[in-house]
Amino acid sequence: MRNHRAIIAAALCAVLSACASPPPPPAPPPKPPPQDIDGEYRGTTTRFQASSRSCPHPGLVDFQVIQHQFQYRWDYDTFVLATIAPDGGVTGGAESITLVGKQNGPVIEGDVTNGTCGLHFTVKLHPAP
Repeated sequence: MRNHRAIIAAALCAVLSACASPPPPPAPPPKPPPQDIDGEYRGTTTRFQASSRSCPHPGLVDFQVIQHQFQYRWDYDTFVLATIAPDGGVTGGAESITLVGKQNGPVIEGDVTNGTCGLHFTVKLHPAP
């Protein structure tokens, strides 16, 4: 009789363990901390559109990123306020000027245009990390 009970108990344990749910998957690794992108950026611009003689000239460019925002100097009197989103997208504008771009690590690239004039810029965090 004892042997019979042991067999039933073993069979019951086997049935119950077969119905048990699998262990939960391991937790995903923690996300890396947000990258600190604030600082001084330096680089160059190239012209991709110039339908007017009054278009800004390409050349050297530098600006400060503070709390994920910066001001891009379009001409002597006009600055374009831009914001860097958590996904690295860069957008901005002033008057009839738009700025779109992408931040990737220590580099920011973008295009600034008013429909008549257009500049492409590439800047790098200085000093490079």
